[in-house]
Amino acid sequence: MEFDRWSSPGYVINHLSRLMYQALAQEIKSYDIVPGQFPVLLCLWEEDGLNQRQLYERVRIEQATMSNTLARMVRDDLIERRPDAEDRRATRFYLTGRGKKLEKPLTSSAQAVNGEALSGVTKPEIDTFQKVQKAMISNLEEAAWLK
Repeated sequence: MEFDRWSSPGYVINHLSRLMYQALAQEIKSYDIVPGQFPVLLCLWEEDGLNQRQLYERVRIEQATMSNTLARMVRDDLIERRPDAEDRRATRFYLTGRGKKLEKPLTSSAQAVNGEALSGVTKPEIDTFQKVQKAMISNLEEAAWLK
């Protein structure tokens, strides 16, 4: 049996993800932000002061990748490192003034990309799509080989 990439959920989701990434990159480039920084900002806008472990577990990227992303974000004045009040050996990350000010324009940009991607898709189709995606995420997060 021949493999049909367009019948593979993994291929289609990966392709869609790359297109969404490229569209978001274009939408936010004027803010000197790259899409790889956006998930970290989203997490910190939800809960400022997370540590590196909390961030890489929420974003689901490798610890080394997260470390590099955080270093670039500190360099770019999006976040700052502060010692953990309870454990001086640990570090927490907090939004800078610049990082806080970017929430509205960056989330608006993301909403614009989402709107473009979902153009012509009905509300019930979107609801079903999101339900299926959440189930797939849950299945994979619970899979023993991902732990």
